[in-house]
Amino acid sequence: MLIAVMGAAGGIVAAAVGAVIAAWATLRARRKQDGAIRFVDVTVKDAESLLAEPDADVRVLGELVPERPVLDIAVCNEGDLDGIVRRVRVDVEGLLHVPPIEPPFVLVLPGATITAPLPAQQRRVGPSAAYAVNFPLREGSYRHSVSQLIPAGTVDRFAVSLVATEAERGRDFYGVSLSLDCGRTKRGRASETWDAVRVLAYGPPAWESPDEIRERLTRMADRVRELAPSGGESVGVLFNSTVHPARTAMDDYLTVYENKLKVLSTALGECLKHAADDTRTRTWLTELERATEEIEPLRHHAAALRASGGHP
Repeated sequence: MLIAVMGAAGGIVAAAVGAVIAAWATLRARRKQDGAIRFVDVTVKDAESLLAEPDADVRVLGELVPERPVLDIAVCNEGDLDGIVRRVRVDVEGLLHVPPIEPPFVLVLPGATITAPLPAQQRRVGPSAAYAVNFPLREGSYRHSVSQLIPAGTVDRFAVSLVATEAERGRDFYGVSLSLDCGRTKRGRASETWDAVRVLAYGPPAWESPDEIRERLTRMADRVRELAPSGGESVGVLFNSTVHPARTAMDDYLTVYENKLKVLSTALGECLKHAADDTRTRTWLTELERATEEIEPLRHHAAALRASGGHP
């Protein structure tokens, strides 16, 4: 009898607990979900194209800097309530500086024997940068408070303008990933992250034309012949912080040039993946390809200079 009473009591308690759980689940299902911000897309634009949009908000215009990359960010709110983007976090990595190829300088080091490239001095490694809202963009993670309201069930766009203050025009690239801190309260906040994209820090890419390289090789050969008509291992050619033996300097110069074109092509190829308008980038890549095709004719030019007695 006691066992039967206990069984009945247990059944009543279980039913009560089940009813409470069911009621809680019903209330939870009826409760509106907070704003749920999700990335739709992140593309890289130049400031000029964004400024040219007919419906550009006046508040946007003041934050954009010509010839600097802009992250054009599209987000949607999949929740039932308005959502807020409260903070933008920018992670910068992969700084890439592509220096110019310096005009060659032929010099004589009396008593020295230059048989291999010799370092001449130390160079700066990589650029530093700054975000449009004036905090530094060096390698690391940076946060900036914003207040971007995204109504429920809508898609919105906003821009993050990136300004690398110490970047050299056409010579610096970096990778940047983006995270958004979203939510109406601290308790309800969430983070949304977009993978890293490669950007060109400032202006169009810059490189020397094959015609420039051809002229430099000719001047190099003439100067070497002037300083050392019969050759000599005390004659060297200085460029990009390295003194090269005169007998290999032209080939070394072309190797540096070819490697530079390859680095630029790779970097621009990475930029192309997230470009909103890829026309300009593809044009640059085509021009780089044409310059690369001139490497072999330039090597023939160097060989002809040597054969004519214009270079040891």
